[in-house]
Amino acid sequence: MGFWSSVGSAVSSVCATVCRVASGAVDLVKEVSSMALSGLSGVATVICNIAKALGFIEQDVDPEEIGDRIIQAEDEGITLESCEGDYIKYMEAIKNFKVDPEKSKNIDKQDKLIATSVVVGARIESHYGQSIAPLVPLIGKIPEFFNGGRLMSFLDSGMSVAKVAEYFKSALDRKEASEVEGGMVVVEKQSSPDVSDKQLSEMLRSMRQ
Repeated sequence: MGFWSSVGSAVSSVCATVCRVASGAVDLVKEVSSMALSGLSGVATVICNIAKALGFIEQDVDPEEIGDRIIQAEDEGITLESCEGDYIKYMEAIKNFKVDPEKSKNIDKQDKLIATSVVVGARIESHYGQSIAPLVPLIGKIPEFFNGGRLMSFLDSGMSVAKVAEYFKSALDRKEASEVEGGMVVVEKQSSPDVSDKQLSEMLRSMRQ
């Protein structure tokens, strides 16, 4: 079993299936599967907010509901793999899947949120061509700051999520940190045009570990 034995039984099949089709999702699975429920809830919400903005999921659906559908659909053979890796086809099948309320009661909330984070997160990764896994621990700790709008802005700008995560973890040398910070200031300026570059830099630095 190895790594998959550490993932909840109800959701391990979902994670394994997604990773067979999208190998890059392994890092995402590792990050979310080890999180406490409080952090995971924030991560799933942020991921869903991005997906809603991109039109990947319905506006009125919540993360737990999506995860419930994903897990129950998996049991019925509806997977990303069965949809030949076609995210559009798969997400449409998940959207239209009718859950069994009795089965829902027996699926842990944590498993539902893991399923949502992995499947919807992998869809976002496929869209942008890079992993969001490096920022997941930070989202889990401070979802108010690392929210859907901010993360989406970084992704839309083409910034390296890995470098952004390293910046906030204080894992870059001074030159690299300055370059990444400069890029983030440009992104932040788009939503806060009246705030000075200095103030934006100070705000970003205050969030570093």
